[in-house]
Amino acid sequence: MDFSSILNLVIGLVFIYFLIALACSTIQELIAHYLDLRAKNLEKWLKDTFRENSLGEKFLEHRLIDGLTAQGRKASYIPAKVFSGVLLDFINNTDVPYDLESLRKAVKTSELPEDLKRRLSQSIAEAENGLEDVRRDIEGWFNDCMDRISGTYKKKAQFFIIIISVCVVLLLNVDTINMVQYLYNHPAETEALADQISENISEWEPKLEETNPDSTSTEKQIEIKLEELKGIQASLDASQLPLGWQKGDGQISFNELINKILGLLFTIVAGIVGAPFWFQTLNKLVNLRGVGEKPKS
Repeated sequence: MDFSSILNLVIGLVFIYFLIALACSTIQELIAHYLDLRAKNLEKWLKDTFRENSLGEKFLEHRLIDGLTAQGRKASYIPAKVFSGVLLDFINNTDVPYDLESLRKAVKTSELPEDLKRRLSQSIAEAENGLEDVRRDIEGWFNDCMDRISGTYKKKAQFFIIIISVCVVLLLNVDTINMVQYLYNHPAETEALADQISENISEWEPKLEETNPDSTSTEKQIEIKLEELKGIQASLDASQLPLGWQKGDGQISFNELINKILGLLFTIVAGIVGAPFWFQTLNKLVNLRGVGEKPKS
């Protein structure tokens, strides 16, 4: 088997890994949208941080935050500038524009937690460029908090990904060892698959960031994810690889059982690794094959 044939085999295998990982992340996002996990995560942080006088609930009901989302939805993301504006609005609590001096007095009588009052008072005292420094300090503190709760959410999401990867791989019987054997024994089909992947790779780039996800309804977001799953299923079907369970004679040797377990385990791990990693790997392999990068439109 020459280098070109081996490269075609690896491209086909990595492509399937990419589709499985993409299906796992899509299903995880589908569950997250259905259960509003991001919004609940943010709501919990606000209520825990601003528990005095139900200030957390007031934050969520504020017109600047409520206006970020589609009707009937809770915010799953708040821009730092919006947060600082809402916080200063709560501190001032008047229709009169505030300056550093009036803000310093308002902080002492505000409903904020004591530790946050002390932080804001210190920030005001150190502000050399006026209110802009205070806003920047609030936004920096808020971004640090969002990084922490984002890390907590990602840990929960990773737990879901593990379970989903196991279910998807077992349901579809995506056996790595079986796929490698098929790709090795069918060089013509493997080359055709590699050609197809090389021509269409730009169409499969995973969307790492959503643009203003709060602007659409939960139903619409779920509909989008279901369409993405249909596209992934179509790509798996088009690969013509031996996927799915088939009826056998009911007898299996010990070595075959071990190979089956290992083959499924390899694919489960691939699904957990994540679609972005496999897409980058696939891109490098396609470029190595000699196709080169497609010119950007």
